[in-house]
Amino acid sequence: MYCLIKEWPNKMATLMTEDGVVLWTFSDVEEARKVWQDWCSLQNDKKPSQSSQIGSSDLSEQIF
Repeated sequence: MYCLIKEWPNKMATLMTEDGVVLWTFSDVEEARKVWQDWCSLQNDKKPSQSSQIGSSDLSEQIF
């Protein structure tokens, strides 16, 4: 699975799928990244899948 972490101007961060489905919004990027890594580690003890962080100006280019 490929997920994106979108950081907002107020420093909150949203974890979403590559097709734009919002999974959860966190207080900051580090919290979102930690939750993603923890979730991946629970899935058959695999290493975290790909994820990336995008800025607000990159959102439409990355998802739509």
